[in-house]
Amino acid sequence: MIKVGIIGLGFIGTSLGMALKQAGISGLEIVGTDKERDRPTKAQKAGAIDRTVGRLADAARDADLVIITTPSRTVRDVMETISYRLKDGCVVTDTGDSKRPVLEWAEELLPRHVSFIGGHPMLGGNADRAGGPRAKLFQDRPYAILPAKSADEKDVKDLTDMIRLIGAKPYYMDVAEHDSFVAAVNHLPVLLSAALLQCTSTSPSWDDIAKLASDRYRSVTDPSGSEVKAEEILGANDGAIVYWIDAFIQELYAIRRLVSLEEGDESRAELDQLLSDAWDKRISWLNDLVTPESVAKANAHRERLPTASEGLMSLFIGERQARRLRDFGKDKRSRD
Repeated sequence: MIKVGIIGLGFIGTSLGMALKQAGISGLEIVGTDKERDRPTKAQKAGAIDRTVGRLADAARDADLVIITTPSRTVRDVMETISYRLKDGCVVTDTGDSKRPVLEWAEELLPRHVSFIGGHPMLGGNADRAGGPRAKLFQDRPYAILPAKSADEKDVKDLTDMIRLIGAKPYYMDVAEHDSFVAAVNHLPVLLSAALLQCTSTSPSWDDIAKLASDRYRSVTDPSGSEVKAEEILGANDGAIVYWIDAFIQELYAIRRLVSLEEGDESRAELDQLLSDAWDKRISWLNDLVTPESVAKANAHRERLPTASEGLMSLFIGERQARRLRDFGKDKRSRD
């Protein structure tokens, strides 16, 4: 019997349970819990879990694997609550998007007889929640793996195998690199949308502007689909976020320069090229070209063989920005 405890039965937690069940693992039992009372029942009806438990500690009791899918800001409390229930040899993982604090909490709170291995499924376009949780959510998607220093090698291999079983593509990543990438493609869009809303909605003419707001405005000002709190963004990624804000400001100034030039063929051609390049990159992303095969192809011409995460980032945002971020990470580590 293999017992898995899932703490947090929202979109990700329920989808993970469904994917594990569909993988056909022999002797698998999944128990689940969530602070929202209706979620465990829904997860059980969806076939994601075998039974529900009321307390966090009960989900961890005698479990071979504990998966924490609650928001990153709550993971410390979860670890503190379950730590005394974890059996020898248990593996604990999470799915949050900020890894530095989570790994620090694991080092502080979890007993030495368990392995903590940070995880982050990078769902991209698969993250549409309209259809509800689904077993195929992780199919062919990158799944970051960030083991604690004390994690057992066999446990890391076992979790990696499980990630492959649910259809995802495992990637081992450096924690500083991971959190910087997340700052660029997850947290920065939230802040940019807030800036756009503040810029436009504080205008004395907002009442009239609002009447003209298009679907384009609506989509740009709703990057996350839900309200985001500052604590979800700041703390772990504050330095990287500042870096990316500065990089974005530089891009805006470049666009401002082109727009403010007297109209002419040269300025028009430059702006057209910039918009065309940006659109091409978006199309590539939406077509799910961030795969192991495309990473290898993109990296083939480079003198230095980069990590898988560097290849992913280059495809997300372009080689020039990815190279600048790598340099930023090196400078930050040397200062630390």
